[in-house]
Amino acid sequence: MAAAHGNGKISVLFIDDEPALLEITKLFLERSGELQVETCRSAVEALEVLKARSFDAIVCDYEMPLMDGIVLLKILRAEGDFTPFIIFTGKGREHVVVEALNNRADFYLSKGQDPKAQFAELDRMIRQAISRRAAEESLHSADRQMVDIINHLPDATFAIDREGRVISWNKAMEDLTGIPASEMIGKGNFEYAVPFYGKKRPLLVNLLNSPEAEVRALSYQNIQRDGNSLTAENPEAILRGRPAVLWSRATLILDRKGTTIGAIESVRDITDIREMTEKQQAEISREKEIGLFDRIFGKSTASWFKRGVDLYYKQGRFIDAVECFDRVIEMDPAHMEAWREKGICLKELGRYEEALQCFDRAIDLGGKVPATYYAKGETLERLGRETGDYSLYERAIEYFDLVLQKDPDNVNAWNYRGVCLKELGRYEEARRSFDKAQTILRTDPRKLTR
Repeated sequence: MAAAHGNGKISVLFIDDEPALLEITKLFLERSGELQVETCRSAVEALEVLKARSFDAIVCDYEMPLMDGIVLLKILRAEGDFTPFIIFTGKGREHVVVEALNNRADFYLSKGQDPKAQFAELDRMIRQAISRRAAEESLHSADRQMVDIINHLPDATFAIDREGRVISWNKAMEDLTGIPASEMIGKGNFEYAVPFYGKKRPLLVNLLNSPEAEVRALSYQNIQRDGNSLTAENPEAILRGRPAVLWSRATLILDRKGTTIGAIESVRDITDIREMTEKQQAEISREKEIGLFDRIFGKSTASWFKRGVDLYYKQGRFIDAVECFDRVIEMDPAHMEAWREKGICLKELGRYEEALQCFDRAIDLGGKVPATYYAKGETLERLGRETGDYSLYERAIEYFDLVLQKDPDNVNAWNYRGVCLKELGRYEEARRSFDKAQTILRTDPRKLTR
């Protein structure tokens, strides 16, 4: 991606709906004289800017009016824009991290840290994301330059040749595993798995052409395929003697003729994120023990429903919200809105099959409204992306069409419809859907609803 400015500086597009944060971030990043920052106050505005110019990197807030950062990321990736992308998340939004990575965000950064340290970390991430993207674009030739690039990647990364021997084990990988490159270069026969699992076994880098059942048999979860790349998590790793959850992305290395000559894998330790989820589940278990007393002392379906909505929309505590909606349903099994909102929370937690059951129940109870159809369509799209089942994209399109029959100006429905069509290879139809969404937004940006 070419720089947006012709002055040799790193060009950055920063998107956030807080004017004060936009200004102070711009001042800090430009302080070195090496970065030039342009700002936007919404994702909608950013899409218009990106039509006219390109940037070396994009930094985007997650929670914004009209369109959140993940939706913007999906639209850009669906349109073939792979500019380095960093998601800025608020506290209590840890669930966003994995979805951001699975949609090919380069990094994420949580707000609320010490400002000086936070801006310094953002500056570092921007530079590293640009370096990594340059490295990935260079991995189509098997020369010494490729190995040198891998050695300088910020993520823990290693590469193997066609025979499965390690040809690169970078400094970040040394730091993660404690194993120096001198002890790993040249080794094969799955020796490179020992630092992660204490034994020889295939890693994601060895499973790029394997069926999903074989990948899952090795404890990988949340599996995503994207062309020659494979992304997954594994909760059964052992890193320096302690249990760990690892997020990995493996990619084939091709020569100029398209022949596979090796593969590369990057690894991140996401143990802390998963431990936070477990703590939230433990809190829910404790709440269940006192739930009966809460109901005895007069908590109504309305109060539980309001609490669930507040936990979900204001705090991002999806597991806690599901508990609240379950209590509403226990008291009133025909509460259509509780079924729908529970389904939305389950969707955000990646429990797609359960979410679909909730949406079906809501529809049976009379919830044949755009909000329910939209939520079910989005869930089918995510499940299709996770499983690789293209028929789910077809079903998702049917539900987005139902939304548009009742609400023809629903921008999100047009956007997600376009994403599904793109995954099905129906590129011209996809383009028309994206164009329709943009036409509506130009007429009235307020028409973008969730």
